[in-house]
Amino acid sequence: MSRLMNKKKKSMYHGVYAAFVENESALKRFLGRFLYKPEDVDDMAQETFLRAYSATDGHEIDSPKAYLFKVARTMAYKELSRSSRRLTDYLEDSLEGDPAGVVQLEEEMVAQQKIQIYCEAIAQLPSQCRRIFLMRKVQAMSYKNIANELGISVSAVEKQVAIGADRCKRLIESREQTQVPQQAGRPVKQLRKGEGE
Repeated sequence: MSRLMNKKKKSMYHGVYAAFVENESALKRFLGRFLYKPEDVDDMAQETFLRAYSATDGHEIDSPKAYLFKVARTMAYKELSRSSRRLTDYLEDSLEGDPAGVVQLEEEMVAQQKIQIYCEAIAQLPSQCRRIFLMRKVQAMSYKNIANELGISVSAVEKQVAIGADRCKRLIESREQTQVPQQAGRPVKQLRKGEGE
């Protein structure tokens, strides 16, 4: 019986639990990119741990830290989606019958689409480039601090940030060019050469 208790106690300090204890501040910084209120970040970090731990049912997994951050990302995306829906519902309700409000709503939707494209562009960056790019652009770390933390030169950091910015810019431009032109929420009829002249 004592052996079983020791094994259970020992396993509690491995896996998801250990990953959470070791990476709690990094996890909160990660969640802070999605949530604004510190109390929401704390709540989401705790919820992330609980969901990850209960999903693994105390069993060992290969990469507990990666799994923990994956659960956190999924939960943050769900929360952003809920917030976005609430905002959209609120805007639609408050702008009913207001033509100027409809234009504002359309502009808001376009802005949300651009943010989504930007997030997708960042997600498509190579892992090291993405990590450096996010450290600079999201966490506002200096080139020198990034270089020290990753053990690389400042010029390597500068190059990776430039590569990330260039790739993001190109993807965003290509996405914007491939989208169907819209006017007042309806597709614009494309005229072939010679028509309508």
